[in-house]
This record gives sequence, C-alpha cells and structure tokens, in this order.
Amino acid sequence: MSKSHRTRRSPSKGHAGFPAIKFAILFAVVIAVAAVVFLASTKSSNAQKKFKATRPFVVDQQNGQPRLPTQEEIDQVVSNLAELANRPEDLPSTPAANGGVTVDLGGGFGGVMLARPGSDGGFETKCVFSLEEGAEFLGLVEETSAE
Repeated sequence: MSKSHRTRRSPSKGHAGFPAIKFAILFAVVIAVAAVVFLASTKSSNAQKKFKATRPFVVDQQNGQPRLPTQEEIDQVVSNLAELANRPEDLPSTPAANGGVTVDLGGGFGGVMLARPGSDGGFETKCVFSLEEGAEFLGLVEETSAE
C-alpha cells in the first residue's frame, strides 16, 4: 500500500511564496478600504462634532505606511462610527411566557470592530460599543476651538 505524500508550506510563507507579513498588510489595507467605503455609505446626526487625529490609523495605499487621516476621512469615520454604535433607548418589550421580558434590540447593541496600525508593523484590533470608545482607540479627539 502506498503512502500519499503532502508538501508542507513554511509557516512564514503565505500562498505562492509571499511572506505572511505581506498578506497581513494586504488584508489590513483591504479591510481599511472596505471600512472606509462602508462608513462613507452611512450618515449620522452625531457627525456635527469635529474631531482631529492624534495618531496615524490609515494605511497609505501607495507605500503601505501608516499616516494621519485627512479631515474628510476623519469625518467619515466619526459619522459612521456614531451610526454603527448607536444605542436606542426606548426599545419595545414583550412579556415572555416564563415571566421574563423579551426586548427587541432593533439590530442594535452589536460591537464595532476597529483596527489600527501597531508599532510592530502589525495591527491592533478592538471591539467598541460607542463613538467615544472608538474615537479614543483611534486617537481622535474632539476639537474644542475653530482652527
């Protein structure tokens, strides 16, 4: 009986011999672009606040290096994060058969996964549940004066 022989790939190499770090960077860029596109497609009334970036969290598509976001990118992220992290307050409830209460969350109360470039060349991720928590993670601070 013959044994089948399988080739093993090196753990540091990805598909077709590319280093795993290149795949991680490509994946992060794709995720960042998808997030910006998704975030740009929604609007929120909470976007009236103006924020500024204190750290780079956008990966430049030309050179792959982290950079500070433009004001337009900041506005899009804030607007969409406010929408995605919105928590309705007066949710409809229904008495359950066992004496409990069923509450319709209306699609709310899910976390929002964010990623930012880390100092080691990788990415740090965090699931946030509010605009404030997301802004803090991304290094966004509210502007207090007109510049």
